[in-house]
Amino acid sequence: MKQKLKVILILAGVIVVFTGLLALNLFANRIPQNPTGTVGNTAGNLYNGGYFCEDSDGRVFFSNSYDNGTLYVMNVDESEVEKLSSNTVKSINTGGDYLYYYMSDSSASTGLGFVRRIIGVYRSDKDGKDAKTLSRNPAATLLLVDNYLYVQSIPDNGGIHFLKLSIDGEEETVLSTDKIYPASVYNGRIYYNDNANSHFLYQWDTNTDATALVVKYNMWNPIRQGDYIYFMDILENYRLCRYNLNEDIIEVLTTNRVDSYNITDQYIYYQKSSETQPGLMRINLDGSEEVMIAEGVYNNINTTSYYVYFQEFGNTVTTYRVAHGNTEVSEFFAASNAVTISE
Repeated sequence: MKQKLKVILILAGVIVVFTGLLALNLFANRIPQNPTGTVGNTAGNLYNGGYFCEDSDGRVFFSNSYDNGTLYVMNVDESEVEKLSSNTVKSINTGGDYLYYYMSDSSASTGLGFVRRIIGVYRSDKDGKDAKTLSRNPAATLLLVDNYLYVQSIPDNGGIHFLKLSIDGEEETVLSTDKIYPASVYNGRIYYNDNANSHFLYQWDTNTDATALVVKYNMWNPIRQGDYIYFMDILENYRLCRYNLNEDIIEVLTTNRVDSYNITDQYIYYQKSSETQPGLMRINLDGSEEVMIAEGVYNNINTTSYYVYFQEFGNTVTTYRVAHGNTEVSEFFAASNAVTISE
């Protein structure tokens, strides 16, 4: 009897230890939930490739054009630039202790904590390590809202999928086969223009996964900021406008044809399309005080709280930047010098 009791106690102890280790492992691998209201990047950056992303601590994660678009980090004042991986990234988002991005390619080097030559949507620590694949499908863009990633995905079998991915990688849901480009979110609602038929403005409620029409007007690249929707006016030569949600009126901000734009709390930066005087322009949010920042044709306009970064069309290596409120353009030497140092 004593021997039998001893065996039972030993088995019970083993079960307790095993259960404890299992619980500890599950807890260690659990991804903490983000606070309500978490948004991974600004709409303007995501419309322009999502090559720069600033977190709440003033750190900027960016795709270094001088190093094959690989992942780097720096302070917002461009100090302490550091390489995090040898993989080419875009659509960078950040939330909590993690980064989320689309890995589109890999360099010939080993990389820092990554599996090489595997495209897809990834989550990693903010030091670039412990990357986890969340989706292997090619993606046009992705947006973090609270604890889910909303992805415009291009499956191998063709078509377009609007995906919802949980940040722990356990859930993947096809929300729609419409061409929905997730970039602008406000109070849990993603604002987008219908690409299939009308180009009218819709909103996708991330709490209910239901869509609703906002206004019947042809818009491109809508961005909600406060009580306004900023957009490119398709029917009027892609001029830049804003729609007042409270008063149901449209304000014209510039009559210039716009190729792309980005927006901050104070300024709008846009590429003016012109055969004679193209240039990167800056205006106030109400369209006043138009200033040419740089003459020429530029794209990939990304912003942080200090600088605006952009590239000359056709040149995917050289990146320029200008401080907000300034017109003195210079090359992004902090990024190019960091490559030289790392080599």
